[in-house]
Amino acid sequence: MTDHWDNYHRHWQLLDAPLRPPPETVGIVKRELDLDEADVLLLGVTPELAGLGRTMLAVDGSAAMVSGVWPGDDACRRAMTGNWLSLSIGNASLDAVIGDGCLTVVDSARSRRALLSEIARVLKPQGQVAIRVFAGPETFDDLRSIEAQALAGEVGNFHALKWRIAMACTTNDCDRAIEVQAIRDAFDKNFPDRRALAANTGWSMASINTIDVYAGSETIYCFATLAMLIDEASGCFGDVRVVPSGSYPLAERCPLLVLGSPRRR
Repeated sequence: MTDHWDNYHRHWQLLDAPLRPPPETVGIVKRELDLDEADVLLLGVTPELAGLGRTMLAVDGSAAMVSGVWPGDDACRRAMTGNWLSLSIGNASLDAVIGDGCLTVVDSARSRRALLSEIARVLKPQGQVAIRVFAGPETFDDLRSIEAQALAGEVGNFHALKWRIAMACTTNDCDRAIEVQAIRDAFDKNFPDRRALAANTGWSMASINTIDVYAGSETIYCFATLAMLIDEASGCFGDVRVVPSGSYPLAERCPLLVLGSPRRR
């Protein structure tokens, strides 16, 4: 099996929204959270978010992602490898926690709750959180309908297609989980001719071939519904809001969870 994140960082520059937050989304995070004088924890090394806050510590589980994606340490910000579910950070020590898709790249509802609890632990009482989520629909999409929409030019870009396929194939339980290899398998079954897909959509083969980073990977993603995510967040935070994150492809499934009033456990 391949190391998913060791391969993933090599394709970073080929990714686009919804997989990466556009400037519009970064601006909404800045609007929702007062970060100018904040000590911020970034879950992951999303470079678009690296400039926020007075100080920033970014934590990622993959050394390859840190070395390949993080824009570099300076006097105010640094990145390190670590486990999001067991952060080496003191209780009530941070003003804000931000993240992009971090509730999708943990492997179960139990892990999502553990992560939310850990975020609440490290936040100051008045601290706030903004996490862009990838929320699966309440009713599963039909793969044939997704295929028809893509070939008709009705899907914004390849990465939106990839996420729609993933969301359509998750488990029908509280985890809403899927092995990333299964995302690639479903794509190959429904779109066996990649050049025809490129010709119909205008998408580059380089963009389409980013699906191959999932080959041989044992990594699991979760695409919980928004209702599930709100319920899970409400167990750790007294204030839970949903804020639209922009107007890019599939943005309607990628809102910000803005959280406050952390609850200690």
